[in-house]
Amino acid sequence: MDYSGQVIALGSFDGVHLGHQQILSRAYQIASKLHGTTAVLTYDPLPAQLIHPDFTYVLTPLSEKVQLLIELGIQFIHIVRFNEQTRITEPVAFVKSQILPIRPSAVVAGHDHRFGNQGRGDIALLRKLLEPLHINVEVVPEFGLFGAPVRSTRIREHLLLGHVRRAADLLGRHYRLSGKVITGTGIGHHIGFPTINLMVEEKGKLVPADGVYAALVDIMTARYPAVLNIGHRPTFMGETRTIEAHLLDCHLPFRPPGATVHFVERLRPERKFPTPEALTHQIQTDIEKARRLLDL
Repeated sequence: MDYSGQVIALGSFDGVHLGHQQILSRAYQIASKLHGTTAVLTYDPLPAQLIHPDFTYVLTPLSEKVQLLIELGIQFIHIVRFNEQTRITEPVAFVKSQILPIRPSAVVAGHDHRFGNQGRGDIALLRKLLEPLHINVEVVPEFGLFGAPVRSTRIREHLLLGHVRRAADLLGRHYRLSGKVITGTGIGHHIGFPTINLMVEEKGKLVPADGVYAALVDIMTARYPAVLNIGHRPTFMGETRTIEAHLLDCHLPFRPPGATVHFVERLRPERKFPTPEALTHQIQTDIEKARRLLDL
């Protein structure tokens, strides 16, 4: 396939957040000016997943990342399989094996972009290698919001604290989880609040802090407002961590194969109640608050 004429944005792009979108937007602008196409060169798995096998902080697994990139108008996506051989590839060899074969018109990256063995490759090296070949290297300055740079690490920290609204501000959309709907314990149905139970199948996907959330749930082609709980159900001495969503004003006559949850706001931490009746009263309060937040 002839890839020539592409303007390539470089990066891991985990989260495809507002900072990443500045890079993608600049690539699109340059491609439009050159009458070319916009592309991304990214990694799967993330380098951190190879270096730390127990890394469970992925914001956008590959399928989700690709979907978001396509929605943002990216026409070509080049995926570098990040394995041990990739990790130890020297920066010059990386450029020759991964970038030059595409024959790009230009390359766009963030100001702190690093690549190659131990991250020794940087913007200066890219310019040294590419600009003599008439491949322009465009550097996008860091993008800040609320007094700090927008970075994937910052978003992960917000999610691990349950600050899903602030994470959404930095992402430019609600954070989401997708997974398979599985059979639960039936406790929610027993106390009058039936739930769908979600099992996240994407390896390493970050699950926000335990607690109760106002959420939107996509099932097939429909979207439902919901109150969602992440945690161990301490009132009922639960031992495993679960993700359960109670759909508001809706009772599904079937168990759907899968669902996607969009986190809107954290309502409260998960806690143990003295009786099931006390929990029921709190859930009713949670639903009322969720309705206000979701403008129902």
